[in-house]
Amino acid sequence: MIQSSHSLSVVVPLFQEESGVEHLQQGLTRFRAIEERVRKVDFVLVDDGSTDRTQELLRKHFAGWPAEILRHPTNQGLTAALRTGSSAAKGELVAWLDSDLTYEPEVLTALAAQIDAGADVACASCYHPEGEVVGVPRWRLWLSQLASRRYRSLTAAPLHTFTCMVRVYRREVLARCPMTRGGFLGVTEVLLRALLAGYRIVETPAVLKRRRAGVSKMRTWRVGLQHLELMRSMRRGTF
Repeated sequence: MIQSSHSLSVVVPLFQEESGVEHLQQGLTRFRAIEERVRKVDFVLVDDGSTDRTQELLRKHFAGWPAEILRHPTNQGLTAALRTGSSAAKGELVAWLDSDLTYEPEVLTALAAQIDAGADVACASCYHPEGEVVGVPRWRLWLSQLASRRYRSLTAAPLHTFTCMVRVYRREVLARCPMTRGGFLGVTEVLLRALLAGYRIVETPAVLKRRRAGVSKMRTWRVGLQHLELMRSMRRGTF
């Protein structure tokens, strides 16, 4: 029996993820079994210009699902994929989820419940005091940890994680807080814009795990320089 009037669209961006599509389908199957007891759920899967079998396998493994499968003709980056997926989303709530399932999909259940309870944005947070990181090399974490500490200082917001993509939004937040920066930076930008707009943002402790298939597409030093520029724009008041 559906308990919430808030329907949920889950947006999943993918790029060169043929080795992980089946694992993604299995994880989302478990999530559906839980969340469809609470609310109507659909999915938007965005292939961001993959040249491997990602698109073919998405159509195979998600045939018959309440899922829209979209494709960029060329790779446009994470922000563009999230923007495309969010624009196509039909639910009152819009969730973002990494395709590598470094966060288990079930965390979206807790995040959506936070929105039901009155929040505007709910974020998964592995750096929350009750969160956890398992099996991820320390050098892979230093950038996001450092950036999150700096953003917390700049905003005075009681948040521990500013760089994690796994979130649930009221769709009006995404409409009013557009992402203008490309690559991975749009994930942080939209959160900062939501803070400045006065939306209620909460965190849920979550466990970040090492990806089981494929490789990360993030170039650490490049993203680090982009975060530094974003911080400068905040200090100058030009954000």
